[in-house]
Amino acid sequence: MTIAYPTVSPLKCGYLSPPASKFLADAPDGEKLTMPSMAFLIQHPASKSKIVFDLSIRKDLATHHPGLQAHLKTRIPLSSENDVKSALALGNVDTSDIDYVIITHVHWDHTGTPSDFGSATFIAGHNTGKLLRNEMGPDLYNPFFEADLLPADRTIELPPVPSSKKGEVFDKKHGWYWQSLSPISNAIDMFNDGTVYIVDSPGHIPGHLNALVRVAVDRWIYLAADACHHMRIFKGETDFGSWKDEQCRTITIHKDIPAAYRTLEVMRQLKRDGLNGVPVEVVLAHDGEWEREKADYFFPNHL
Repeated sequence: MTIAYPTVSPLKCGYLSPPASKFLADAPDGEKLTMPSMAFLIQHPASKSKIVFDLSIRKDLATHHPGLQAHLKTRIPLSSENDVKSALALGNVDTSDIDYVIITHVHWDHTGTPSDFGSATFIAGHNTGKLLRNEMGPDLYNPFFEADLLPADRTIELPPVPSSKKGEVFDKKHGWYWQSLSPISNAIDMFNDGTVYIVDSPGHIPGHLNALVRVAVDRWIYLAADACHHMRIFKGETDFGSWKDEQCRTITIHKDIPAAYRTLEVMRQLKRDGLNGVPVEVVLAHDGEWEREKADYFFPNHL
C-alpha cells in the first residue's frame, strides 16, 4: 500500500525588524534583524484536511491595541502587505477551505487575523486562554493581549502535559492523547497515522507548540516556530540575547530559559540524528536565509 504523505508549503507573509540584541547575545547595539514571520500550509491527503500552522502578521495593523501599534514602530522596517489569506489565494485556496489553524503561541507576529478563518478549528497550547486574559501573573502580563482573539466555540486548548497520562485520550472526537516520540517528550498524532504531530515545545511562552510532519518515506520537517529565532543560536555559534528588566533581572525573549534550552537540544538532536533513522529538517519561523534559499518552494508549491 502506497502512503500519500502530507505536504508542507511555506506561505509568503510579513516581515519585521527587531533589535538584534533581543535575540543574539553577541549582536552590537543598534543593529536590527529584518526577518520573515513565516506561516505554513500543511495538506493531509488521507483526510483531505488543510492545516494552517501560525498566522504570521496581521494585515490591518490599525486594528491592534494602540500601545502595540506604538511598539510596532520599533520593529520598522515592517511589512504586513502579504498575510496568510493573500498567500493562500496564490494557490486558489480560500480561508474557508482551512480545517485547522495551529496557533503556536499568542505573540502578535504569529496570530495574524483569526477572524479570517470562520469555519476552522483552532488548536492552542495549554493556558493560552489564561494568557490572553492576563490571568498568569505579573511576569506574564501583557497589556496588548486580546482576550477574545480566538473563537471560544472553535478552539481546542490542549491539556497540560505533566498531568496528562501518556496514552490517555483527552479528545475522543479526534482520538488525541499525549505520547512520547523520542527525543520528543510529548506529542499528539493529529491524524493517528504517524504523519503529522503537534509537539509540546516549552520555553518561549506558555502553550508554545511546534509541528513535525512526515513529507516522504525518507524525510521529516520540523516546524519550530519561536523555539529558536536564529540559526546561529541553533548551531551553537551564539546564545540567546538578554537584557535587564525593571527589577534588574536578566531576562531573554524566552520566559522559561531552562525549558527553552531543553527544547533547543531536542531540535538539535532531531537535526543531528533524525527520527528513527529518517532525516529531519528543522525550520525556524524567522529564518530569512532559509526563506531566500527555499523561495521556489513557497505556496502554491511545497517543500
